Amino acid sequence: MLINRFQKHFGMICSILMLGGVSYKAHAERPDAPLAHQIEKTVLGQKGLFAVYAARVGARPEVCQNCDHLINAASTIKLFVLDAAYKAFASGTLHPTDLIPVHNHFHSLVGKGTFVLDQKEDSYDSLYAQQGKEVPVSELLRVMIQYSSNLATNLMIEKLGVFPIRDVVKEQALDGIVFGRMIEDFDADAQNIRNRVSARGLGEFLQKLDQGQIVGKEASQSMITIMLGQKFNDIIPPGLPAGTPVAHKTGWVNGVKNDAAIITLPDGSHYILVVLTSGLPDEAAGVKILNIISQEVYDYFSHSSAH
Repeated sequence: MLINRFQKHFGMICSILMLGGVSYKAHAERPDAPLAHQIEKTVLGQKGLFAVYAARVGARPEVCQNCDHLINAASTIKLFVLDAAYKAFASGTLHPTDLIPVHNHFHSLVGKGTFVLDQKEDSYDSLYAQQGKEVPVSELLRVMIQYSSNLATNLMIEKLGVFPIRDVVKEQALDGIVFGRMIEDFDADAQNIRNRVSARGLGEFLQKLDQGQIVGKEASQSMITIMLGQKFNDIIPPGLPAGTPVAHKTGWVNGVKNDAAIITLPDGSHYILVVLTSGLPDEAAGVKILNIISQEVYDYFSHSSAH
């Protein structure tokens, strides 16, 4: 009887730890952490969903609020196109100097339909003016990350392939990352094929990236260097002292404001901050809350590193 009762309780514990397909990890979050309580207070009563992951590099998260919710990735999904490109560099199937013709017509992942990107919805016009010309892969990757170019993204996805990109995500054990389709492939979207990320998933990707574990140390550092040139800096950077190095990728669509960053402290150590949102009725107000969260996290880590 005692053994049966133990087996029953052990099974219940395992079920709880595996709830939602998320297994317990040695570096689980600290729900009792002071920073976690502070972030909870900051978002209390705010409209919309706020997901936050904050951790020192190599350490378990101090904050993991709503961090396993799968949320619209917006342009943070472009990090995994970058990842797959560097994987292709390493295998020799792609080279940074390879030239790709610029065009704006793409095949949907589903059916035989094609689609074009809406230039008004893109954030980098210059590439559209180069249609018919050839552009190096290295330049497409740069503007994809730093200027969040949708056109550069789709050209790279077309070159690499949706399924090979998914294979890279799977091979690297990047849980909480769902790479679904090209940007604005609305036929695929209608079939619920979408790009989704969790704050934990992005956080653990950045942990691996900063520790040189994505493709290799040289490749990881090269990707970080590109991210340091990010041109959209309205979410995490405003909460930091001027001049703080931030390697990050932003993303936004209606009701969504996302940012995922590796941030350098004055002592040279790094921490990871990922903030994801959905259902924001007032995006400007939501961004202000994210600015506050960024400041609170920086203050906490900079203070704790000084002691």
